[in-house]
Amino acid sequence: MLDPQVTTAILGVGFAATSAGLFAQTRAKRLLASRCAGLEKQHESDGTRIAALETEVRYFAEVTIPALVDVVARGHRGVPVPGLSQEQLAGTVVDHAHQAVRRLLQEAVAVTREQIGRAARSSVRDMIDEAQTGLHRCQMRVVEEMERHPDGTAYHQSLMNFDHLVTQSLHTLQRMRILTGSWPGLQRADCTVREVVESARGRISDYLRVSYTYEPRTGETWLEGRVVEPVTVALTELLSNATAFSDGKVFVEVQAFQTGYCIVVDDGGLSMNRFQREEASRVLGQREVLDVTTVQDTGQLGFAVIGRLTSEYGFSADVTSTSPYGGVRAVLRIPLELCGHGPTDEEIEANRHAAASLARHTSLPTGAAAAAGATDATPLEPTAPGGLPQRRRRSPVATAPTRASEPAPADDPDAFSASLAQLGRTIHDTENTPEGDQLHD
Repeated sequence: MLDPQVTTAILGVGFAATSAGLFAQTRAKRLLASRCAGLEKQHESDGTRIAALETEVRYFAEVTIPALVDVVARGHRGVPVPGLSQEQLAGTVVDHAHQAVRRLLQEAVAVTREQIGRAARSSVRDMIDEAQTGLHRCQMRVVEEMERHPDGTAYHQSLMNFDHLVTQSLHTLQRMRILTGSWPGLQRADCTVREVVESARGRISDYLRVSYTYEPRTGETWLEGRVVEPVTVALTELLSNATAFSDGKVFVEVQAFQTGYCIVVDDGGLSMNRFQREEASRVLGQREVLDVTTVQDTGQLGFAVIGRLTSEYGFSADVTSTSPYGGVRAVLRIPLELCGHGPTDEEIEANRHAAASLARHTSLPTGAAAAAGATDATPLEPTAPGGLPQRRRRSPVATAPTRASEPAPADDPDAFSASLAQLGRTIHDTENTPEGDQLHD
């Protein structure tokens, strides 16, 4: 029989061991419960994060990308492109990845458009060059034939009608050249504002409805030859737009101001609302070439043509005002820097001698050589009520020799016609050569 003290000691040790085991077990259970609670919270957090990621991915695919495609690819202005739908993902890897995808999409669309646009514009320019060369030849033939017949005959009038149709076709090709990033395809000498207005008036179908208020102080102002054709094309677009959206007269006047001149076109037709004026101002201020992938209405490219010309040659246009007749007031502003000086006395004398020499070599009278020099740079005027505007023939060169002691006046029409005759025959002589078949681009 064990000693009571030993028994008590054994029982104490056993109780202590049992107590320690129970304490360790309780502590382990508490630790396990704490870990389980943490795992449950982590699970809930991960579930919430996964749900947010799924929502964000779905939102990016169903909302963000379609909106971005509408703006970048389809060209829908004003469509908002949303960002993240889950604010807690801002600055995370998901946010950076979405931004990278958006940049790549924009770049891909831009590169594709540029490649398509460059190829299309190049093809259009090649076709326009060939067509424009043919029309210029046709117009030269018509002018030569017109010079062989007196004015006022039915045959002469039919030639004028044909020449007017060719002129309108050439203007159509010019506007396409400009929109595809090329120049108008025609270089002219210094001309007066009056000649520019009359030339633009002769390029539209309803030319009889255009009333030009001529004033010598402004009408006889010279424009630099480099900008004569661009200003003429821009004014033609404004006149065409004014006659297309009105039924009555279209009034044109030239006003002088401190830093230049304004060609003002007033019509009494349909006006534009605020949104149309804002859109017109945007198009007139753009510098980009025509994007063939976003053209929606080819009938409203006139403002785009003017915008290209104004940004390239230094004048400006505005259509945001209302005319006194209730329609639109369009204004071309030409700064003084673009004004020319006309031919000098020395140039006139040199042209006179060159034309006389050319007439002797070609066995043509001097008057016939001068008469062959009518070009589009001369004013267009109607021959009679209802008649087409025709090129006004300048006076033939006098057969009597000019004395060397008499200076040639700067505005001598004979010398100007002689120089134009020389230019016309030079072009005519180059038509049968390979170089004459191409227009510079």
